[in-house]
Amino acid sequence: MLNLEQTLRTYDPVMLGVIADRWDVDLETHSVTDILKLLLATMLKPEAAAATWDRLDDAQRGALQALLGAGGVMPARMFFRLYGEIREMGPGRLEREKPYLEPASITEALFYRGLIARGFEEAAAGPQAVIYVPTDLARVLPAHRTGFDLSAEDAEDELPPEEEEEDALAASQPEEIIPADTALVDDLATLLAYLQVAAVTPREDGALPEAHIDTLNTFLLKREAGRLDFLLGLARALGLVGPRDGLLKPISVNARRWLEAPRSEQVRLLAAAWRETPDYNDLNHTPGLIVESAGNDPRLARAVIAEVLAGLPPDAWWIVDGVVDEIRASRTDFQRPGGDYDSWYIRSAADGSYLIGFDQWDAVEGAMLRFILTGPLHWLGLADRGRHAGRALGRLNAYGRAFVSGGKWPALPDPEVAPVLHDDGTLEVSRRLSRYDRFQIARFTEWLSAGEPYRYRLSAAGLRRAAIQEIEPRHVRAFLSRALGGDNLPASVDALLTRWAQSAEADVTIETLTVLRTTSPQALDTILEEPSLRRYLGARLGPEAVVVRPGQAVALQNALAAFGLLAEVIGPESDEKA
Repeated sequence: MLNLEQTLRTYDPVMLGVIADRWDVDLETHSVTDILKLLLATMLKPEAAAATWDRLDDAQRGALQALLGAGGVMPARMFFRLYGEIREMGPGRLEREKPYLEPASITEALFYRGLIARGFEEAAAGPQAVIYVPTDLARVLPAHRTGFDLSAEDAEDELPPEEEEEDALAASQPEEIIPADTALVDDLATLLAYLQVAAVTPREDGALPEAHIDTLNTFLLKREAGRLDFLLGLARALGLVGPRDGLLKPISVNARRWLEAPRSEQVRLLAAAWRETPDYNDLNHTPGLIVESAGNDPRLARAVIAEVLAGLPPDAWWIVDGVVDEIRASRTDFQRPGGDYDSWYIRSAADGSYLIGFDQWDAVEGAMLRFILTGPLHWLGLADRGRHAGRALGRLNAYGRAFVSGGKWPALPDPEVAPVLHDDGTLEVSRRLSRYDRFQIARFTEWLSAGEPYRYRLSAAGLRRAAIQEIEPRHVRAFLSRALGGDNLPASVDALLTRWAQSAEADVTIETLTVLRTTSPQALDTILEEPSLRRYLGARLGPEAVVVRPGQAVALQNALAAFGLLAEVIGPESDEKA
């Protein structure tokens, strides 16, 4: 910020005269240069600064101490909110009304004494108005002196011994602990596999349709409100998924690179993507809030949390509300650098009321911080969660400490466990198998259950799914042989693959009589088992034919193409517009 001389040069002669009067400087000249010399010679003397300090009342000294304690500069909106505003006055009005004789606020009293000034500085969200103390003046002000006796006990500010003891206990001995884990890595691999094998058209807001959410949730390790949206947000931030022909699909090169990485590196990539992405906005996913419009940068919230947590003792439990209170006290406007608490439109999910104004800080900023501390930080595997006496607690692990400090990321061993293939075609897949290999298994099998281990089944339904993706029996045989360490496949599985190889190819036509015909029952079974195709069809006429609903031939043709089945429409309906 500016020093005293630079600050005084921004004032007109009338304002300089007001400051001189407040500092008992007799002016016998109207020369601005001479006035500046006199003011500088007086205001930067420690004894004069001390005399002016002693003239302040307790409230004014407290405001100035708060500003000096914040590094000598504070966003103007925040300072005005705490200590009142400065009325705008030109030189003429200043001479007529003499507001310095009866200041309307603490801020005005300090301003007309020249102890504080207005300026601008660059912030994360752009230039912002600030209140500051000139840098060299700040060094001579006796900020340690007050107008009251600091040795006197203040019963209101002192916690009873029992409460202090309770706080210490709460931060060291949780009654309940939920350790952080890396299940998010496994669930993201599952999400990528699901998007690979299913035809998912995202909603307008980018979210997954409810029907797909219900199906996918049965195969996730953790099912917690907001977690699937978080997974999808990270997948987009890392470029692992994207639109293809109107569907949401994995982006092959990026997805493979992430899936093949060691688990600890996968966690690091997810954490870094969350820290850096502006596209997933934690505020929009905070429970209890309905965000209609907000101009926040979500990266600022993550940065301020990391800054506060980095200053706490390693391995220590912290009280979630305590972290929120610290941010409110020391970094109040972290999410709104301009201090504007009136322009966002956020409603309470409980009653629909708008949460506008600084008095709603805890309902908006506080709620978002609590969500981040107990949601994303925990989901990413960076922080344990705990509870004591009804209070939510948190504790960083090795990943979390590296995340908040920017230190070296832990590179943990990543041993693999081979899958187990049973005679009935069931595959048991450990979480410790490469995420890429499990992704591949999920492409050509029927999904049974998630857990340790995951369970899949090599069946006709799974092989039909593989055929849609142009995965041939020889590909499956080679993959399983490699994954099993070169062991021979069970005879029953080998026979299944052989039969599939003999009947995998099939031609499909849609005749003008609105009958869909295939050249193999297996192909028709594949079509009928897909809900998005079945809705175009009526009664089955036999092993290889089914009625097409009137007027739906071309729509069915397009839907089949999306699943990799090229169907020909024969007859008048071939002229329809899709």
